[in-house]
Amino acid sequence: MNGRSGFSLLEVLVALVVFAIGVTGMLTALGYNLRDISFTEDHAMAVRMASREMNALRRFTYVPESESSGEEGRFSWTATVELMDIDELPGMDGDDESLTDALVPCELEVTVSWSDDVGGDPVHHVKLNGIELFEDE
Repeated sequence: MNGRSGFSLLEVLVALVVFAIGVTGMLTALGYNLRDISFTEDHAMAVRMASREMNALRRFTYVPESESSGEEGRFSWTATVELMDIDELPGMDGDDESLTDALVPCELEVTVSWSDDVGGDPVHHVKLNGIELFEDE
């Protein structure tokens, strides 16, 4: 047995290469996770905005305007209201029309779009749909 103890230069280099590969992999995974967290935050914000605009439409007593839109930072939203025929409602047919003479069914749709960069083209979208009965004017 040799009287020297410790690591050879080759062993230290191999350990450093293995360590560098491990750190590089962890940093890459961290970058992907941060990107996913950012997308999740943006998606949650878009869902909140779409829900807010849908609730605003549902608060109307009479049929709201057919289209409205707005912007908030990187996010833009569009709300559309489309009159429906009573026969288009689930479970309804023309015989039930007399029961709903005072109500007008409308299809509501709110779409929120956003881009990853300020001023960029929207590449992500969230859409909410619903049906609401409004009073006939």
